[in-house]
Amino acid sequence: MGSEQPCGYGSRIDDEGGTGNGLQQVSNKAMLKVLFRAQITGKGSRSLRQLPSAVYGRLESRAPDIAPLCIELESAVVAYDVDSCQEVMSKVAQSLCEWNNDGYQLNRESFVLFGGDIMLLRALFCKFPSPDNAEKLRFTVKVLYIRNECLSILRELCSTLHLTVIEHLAADKKFLVKLFGMMRFHNTFNNAVNLAEEVLATRQDTWLVQDVPNFTSLVSNFSSRQLASFCRVLAVVVFEPEDRSTDSCVQQQKARFEEAEWTAADKNHEAVLFIPDILSRLVKLLTLDKVSFNREGSPSSELSELTAALSMRGTLERMYHAFRVTRAQLLDETGAVISQLAGRQRSDPVPHLQQERAGLSLSDERILDWNIITFLDRTALSTGVVHLAASHHVEVLFVLCALCGGKRREQVQNSLAELGLINVLNDMFDKLDWVPTPSRAHSRGIHGLGCVCNPKSALKIQYLRLIHNFCDRDSCNRTNKQLLLVPSVSKESFSFWSKNNEGKESDGLMVKILKILVKEPSDSLYRFWLASCVEAFLRGADHKDQEVVASTGLMEHLLQEILQGGFRCATSLQINFDLLGELIKFNKSLFQRLDRLLTGAKFDQFVEVLVTNLVDSNVFIRSVVLSLDYFKRSQVHTTGLGSSPHGCFLKETSMRKDDHGFGFREDVDYCKIATFVSHNTLRLLKNLMCAVRLDDINQDNICVLNTALIIFIFLERNGELQIYLQALRSDDVRVLQTFRSLLEFWRSYYLRKRGREGVSLQYSTQLPFSDWLHIVDLLCSHPDSPCSLLYGSSANLQHDLCDSMWTPA
Repeated sequence: MGSEQPCGYGSRIDDEGGTGNGLQQVSNKAMLKVLFRAQITGKGSRSLRQLPSAVYGRLESRAPDIAPLCIELESAVVAYDVDSCQEVMSKVAQSLCEWNNDGYQLNRESFVLFGGDIMLLRALFCKFPSPDNAEKLRFTVKVLYIRNECLSILRELCSTLHLTVIEHLAADKKFLVKLFGMMRFHNTFNNAVNLAEEVLATRQDTWLVQDVPNFTSLVSNFSSRQLASFCRVLAVVVFEPEDRSTDSCVQQQKARFEEAEWTAADKNHEAVLFIPDILSRLVKLLTLDKVSFNREGSPSSELSELTAALSMRGTLERMYHAFRVTRAQLLDETGAVISQLAGRQRSDPVPHLQQERAGLSLSDERILDWNIITFLDRTALSTGVVHLAASHHVEVLFVLCALCGGKRREQVQNSLAELGLINVLNDMFDKLDWVPTPSRAHSRGIHGLGCVCNPKSALKIQYLRLIHNFCDRDSCNRTNKQLLLVPSVSKESFSFWSKNNEGKESDGLMVKILKILVKEPSDSLYRFWLASCVEAFLRGADHKDQEVVASTGLMEHLLQEILQGGFRCATSLQINFDLLGELIKFNKSLFQRLDRLLTGAKFDQFVEVLVTNLVDSNVFIRSVVLSLDYFKRSQVHTTGLGSSPHGCFLKETSMRKDDHGFGFREDVDYCKIATFVSHNTLRLLKNLMCAVRLDDINQDNICVLNTALIIFIFLERNGELQIYLQALRSDDVRVLQTFRSLLEFWRSYYLRKRGREGVSLQYSTQLPFSDWLHIVDLLCSHPDSPCSLLYGSSANLQHDLCDSMWTPA
């Protein structure tokens, strides 16, 4: 029997793997001890590795080679034996590798079952004793190989055995800090970023980058390629999804009350923006694209991509061979040049490097591949780096988009405007293929049957999201928005247009988007975000900007989409009405233009769609009401506006017109839309109050309440509030009871941690937020008040409900 070594499994094994005499009795006692300890403390074994070795070794497994590998790995780590650890890691990698290994999945499951993931963590952070300079190169190569294999295997385990491995890593703060620390070294950067992306995406909460020591200096020292890769990690920590749970109204209110004023994502935004020149570096990454983005799904594009990939591989191989004979240095774990190689490059680099490589095994040479990108990043041979950086455009766009939508949005938007972001996006637009891709009914993508999402569609969607967030602001943003109407002035754009348009002036970015939008089919993957960009641009725009948008035929396109029916996309109708509402808001000429387009049967069909889909059309109704009031206050007197004997807005006589349904009396001398609203105000108001149930109210449909409240605000201004409330009470008092409960939700939504929503509401409607609060207070006042929704109720049940719900305003 050879010498014994501790294996950490509850007993000892000899060098040959055999067990000593009497081990059966020892293992039985040890096993009972493990069970008794679990019963007393409640902490059992998380993996089979923690069982006694005799039990561990006799366990049946469909992957019999995995258990011995785990034992070998721990023995090598405990002994701080770099050579043995490297050999075992090579075996583990081969056993768990997907290539040419049909049983890789079974091996991975067994590896985790036997505690191999824990041993990988121990090997990853094991501090192997460093030898003298004579062996420094071999030692560094082996240690870096071990580190990278551990990171790579852990990432593969996280991908295939998601909950088994990744949850423990995601909850370990010390592990995450060390993982970020490994990004400081060029040789372990790539695999550390890959693993960090997987782990952070699994956390239930958002990781605070402030917990990473010297985070600012860490990111500041990244090269362009590294920063592009690191954006995959940033994308996880700068984004905090909205709560779209289907909890009850009370539960949502409670959660909103407890919501922190500054979320983890907000704090991460602060940390990222504190990095010197971070925005300019991110914008520069978007200019590194040298390859046009082809249309997805076509065989020619797939063939061209394959050809490009093979060409890129050949380029890297040639660079690798050049690297092997020209760069006579290797970085150690700290990123420093190994001293035994320093100074040899100038004299005779090739013989010395070949001499050093002669003692390296095949696995040793793998570590040299990890230095190629570092070499390319610091030399003129940077074509590969450009392509690699361009491959992360989606993440770069996502990070910029998140920063544009954060609490520092105005600062970020202004800085990006000064850095020339719009010129960059304008040039990028011309390289993206916007030809509509027909939906494939029988295809199955990541979102199910019929989904056509792919990496290229993700790039275009993030591109459009960034434009939307750049325009989206709750204050005047006209200076920045004007940049979207100006043609690109970059050299690349000038060259492109001079060749393709033969001197014709190019369009601004917003006009390009509009031209694509009007050609996009209703079920297009991109139509929602194209329309969102235009809507954000129009929000708060002046009349000239609205006219520019309308000149592209957008109004006619939206009407055609609304009237054709058969909406194939769940949000298609809402998109059309929202965008049409922003287009005509406060604009007399476009309001009249829309009225002229709605003639005869088109108007009847338009009204039918509008009143039967109030949740989708309510924002358009709001724009009409706001515009009519604006025209009235501005004393606009034109044919069709202001000449009606009923007035342009809400009159008592119009209330009586709709006692029996949606009535309409067409008169060529009047504006048809204004007349319809005036004659059907009561029914519109009642249906808006009933359009959303209390159990279904959320941030997506709360806009319906806002449209109803706007009508109430103007009724109160005109002295007609009590008249309309009396008519509603005589119709159905339950509507008033339900609406009052909805207004309680409205209060909690806009007053508790929702400052920005209130500002946005005020900016988009040009109504002071105090007016909103005033009307809500009136409607929710005590039932003794004539302006209360519940005034004059005679049912005892209703009085009881009022006493239980009423709180002083």
